[in-house]
Amino acid sequence: MTTLPPNLDIQLKTEQFADFFKDIHGVEPFPWQVRLTRLVMENGAWPEVIDLPTGTGKTAVVDTAVFCLAAQPNVTPRRIVFVIDRRIVVDQVHERAKRIRDQINSAGTSILRIVKHRLNELSEGEPLGVSALRGGIPMQSEWTHRPEKPWILVSTVDQFGSRLLFRGYGVSTGMLPIHAALSGNDCLVVLDEVHLSRPFSETLHHIADRQFSRLPRRFHVVEMSATPSNQRAKRFKLDKELDIAECEELRRRVLARKRGQTKSVANRNSIPREALKIIKSMLRNRSNDKLVHTTGVILNRVRTARETFRTLNDAGIKAHLLTGRMRPLDKAAMLQCLGESLNPDTSKQPSEFQVVVSTQSIEVGADFSFDSMITECAPIDSLRQRFGRLDRRGRYLLRTGRPAEAWILGAKSEINSNTPDPIYGEAIKKTWTELNHRSDESYIDIGPASLEDFPDDALAPKHHAPLLLTSHIEAWVQTNPQPLVQPAIDWHLHGIDQHRVPEVSVAWRWDRSEEGLRLVPPRQAEFIQIPIKSVQRWLNNDDEEDMSDLSVHADSKNTRRDDQRVNPSAGNWVRWLGLGDGIHSANSTEDIRPGDVIVVDPAKGGLVDDNWCPQSDVEIKDLGDEAQIVSNHRATLRLDPRLPYISDPPLTHEETESDMTTIERIKTWIQNRDQSRDPPWMSQALGKLSLDFEIYSIEANENDPTFGYYTIAEKHKKSKKRLINAADLDGSDSAGSFTGSGVHLNDHLDGVGKRAADIAKRLGLPNEFIEDLQLAGKLHDLGKVDSRFQLQLVGGDPVELEMRHGQPLAKSLPQARRVRRYPKGMRHEVASVAMITSNSDVLVDANDPDLVLHLVGTHHGHSRPLPPVYEDPEPQILKYKVRSYELQISSDFVKSNIALDMADRFWRLIDRYGVYGLTWLEAILRLADHRQSEEESALQ
Repeated sequence: MTTLPPNLDIQLKTEQFADFFKDIHGVEPFPWQVRLTRLVMENGAWPEVIDLPTGTGKTAVVDTAVFCLAAQPNVTPRRIVFVIDRRIVVDQVHERAKRIRDQINSAGTSILRIVKHRLNELSEGEPLGVSALRGGIPMQSEWTHRPEKPWILVSTVDQFGSRLLFRGYGVSTGMLPIHAALSGNDCLVVLDEVHLSRPFSETLHHIADRQFSRLPRRFHVVEMSATPSNQRAKRFKLDKELDIAECEELRRRVLARKRGQTKSVANRNSIPREALKIIKSMLRNRSNDKLVHTTGVILNRVRTARETFRTLNDAGIKAHLLTGRMRPLDKAAMLQCLGESLNPDTSKQPSEFQVVVSTQSIEVGADFSFDSMITECAPIDSLRQRFGRLDRRGRYLLRTGRPAEAWILGAKSEINSNTPDPIYGEAIKKTWTELNHRSDESYIDIGPASLEDFPDDALAPKHHAPLLLTSHIEAWVQTNPQPLVQPAIDWHLHGIDQHRVPEVSVAWRWDRSEEGLRLVPPRQAEFIQIPIKSVQRWLNNDDEEDMSDLSVHADSKNTRRDDQRVNPSAGNWVRWLGLGDGIHSANSTEDIRPGDVIVVDPAKGGLVDDNWCPQSDVEIKDLGDEAQIVSNHRATLRLDPRLPYISDPPLTHEETESDMTTIERIKTWIQNRDQSRDPPWMSQALGKLSLDFEIYSIEANENDPTFGYYTIAEKHKKSKKRLINAADLDGSDSAGSFTGSGVHLNDHLDGVGKRAADIAKRLGLPNEFIEDLQLAGKLHDLGKVDSRFQLQLVGGDPVELEMRHGQPLAKSLPQARRVRRYPKGMRHEVASVAMITSNSDVLVDANDPDLVLHLVGTHHGHSRPLPPVYEDPEPQILKYKVRSYELQISSDFVKSNIALDMADRFWRLIDRYGVYGLTWLEAILRLADHRQSEEESALQ
């Protein structure tokens, strides 16, 4: 808890927002940012639509949201979710969110200390969490560990939307309800550039309209767009007098003059040569006045971008290729190479002429600024976004006195074609016609205030989600077991008429063994997100479709014919399912699922100049160890000679040939290396490893039994070492019960009850729910009294069990070996429900007995709606005393009505509290159980 001076006012007022903003970013906020904060603070609610021109700092809504949460936590949602369907923008907003978090943590000023104190009152641990959801894996889900904690999430539509609809990509079955609960409750969802995500906007509003009584919902949707889904919604817009007239910087941005001209080319294949011709002309002019320093080339297809990039470089013009199909580490290296040349807020100009070739990924949110631009013709709303990257701050006009220029290239083969564009339909043709109609002496005004009043058919096609029916929600809410037939969620994320498929994450590793990936787990920093169909075609050596960076496909054909059932690349890739489930080797790409992490042999290729190129067979750099460092995880170094930064390391098969111990050999190798060639990340890793490290031997090559390598890893901290981690708790008995902490059942039940009540209080739930959650916590694990379950917890030793004198355990004893004595398929939480119903008096204090029973029965993610009930081959009598109430029942439930009763209770409570309300209450108890189990293991 932050310590504050006794005279420091811990209340936050609207007029303090400007200081808060300046202390974080080092600059004053724009007038509209202060005005929006005042509006939210005074009304206790957000406007439905924020309609602001590009370049006016829209991502500052995150700052407003954090400030309002600290000031008014009872009305402001705990999770701020910024959703944008552009991968490159997710990363940039994520960086802003991390800066906010880090500055609050440092608490270097009085206002930041107040904000930190206010946020700390809401939860334990750090005051504010930050996560990016862009194709992650189950273990990277810290935001789902504490429902009461303030959090900033930056996500793509697929990642957040799939979680909201109970089918989270990359989420284990047991954790689906928790992800849905925390996505559908206590969230401020800011949907940026709605014209890119209209179907998901419609789905969001359908979800938001499904209110339920008696529980605080705090679920709000804010659209940021000039073309919102609801045209009648009240908009927050720039005020000419209050915002523009009073701020010179904002005025320069909004009123900057820019001009463009159209230029026809024969077809898309002609675009690279035409771009080269225009750039050569600029270079000739630049030799005289050096006015243009940076040029952006923005194209509609990844393939066209690659070919243009290659054409420019072959001609001796150094260019950089930037698409949404890059690994974050590669993109960071490229942006570092570019330096400050694209930063719109710097007055420093690059010494060399800079060209960046990009795709649609740069249209939205990317805070880049070019002195000139070449763009392929696109719908007018897309062009507006692209021109927003042209002289973004008006500095070029200020420096030269000339308007920045753009060339708009139109391929005659497409503009004159009778076939609609597979991505943009007829919009490109309509936009081209209107642009030429508006041309004045070959130039078109393309400034921020221009390009308005275009025909509706010049806008990108408007796709719509199907009507979200109650039957859809009722099918999805059944998470375990799931219905055999259920509606797909993709149409509700991207629209009925979109040939769009979900994405998977691809990483490249030399060692794809389970042990190798467990020691050095795949991290987001080394992932590239690719549509699942493209990955399947690539692994099957099929031709690549000409895709855009929107993941929209020109066709919906199957990824493979019947005669291609066996993957030609079998053995060169595996599915990584997380630390709990490990890897899954497959012979067919049919096994690949949305949200999967696919780990591929670097020799397979797939990248050119760090961008996705499935035709390439150039060996890919393995970034596994670097990803651990930049992700702030445990430092590792694989002494694998296949890695270019590892030269002549000690190998495992040489152990018997050396007089030195393994640790001596490794330390000698480290000391004798030429460290002057180490990249910065490796120096950082070795700095951590030099303190102390653990050594693991890995036999990674099945074809060569003599080959093996060592992995060295930073030792875990010994203070308060946890035997389990929240990320490992996935709903299974093995994860939740066999922790080696030896906690007594009664202590665990009391601890979970108190923790659930504490979370509910922090969330501001009414007392009736606080009391019922605490009662459910005190009853949830009663079924563990079964002697067979207890025998498991003592390692299968009947003598040890007898010596416990009837004091049942909740968690296994330290060092107890894992044995299975409990009948396979039986669930202790079902037994808990049966025991409670054996004496109705135990629920005499419950406000809603149905709710308490349901929370107990679902606390591992099962029984939603049907519980697993199996015949017990050796029925036991289960006994336990709760206060003065004796509970006793047989463990054979097959002939009882418990399964039907639990299913009926599930649907009754859905009607009573709503889909998301009931799931939220489940999540509070389950996460209280996780936290308690984690804390108990730390105290041993």
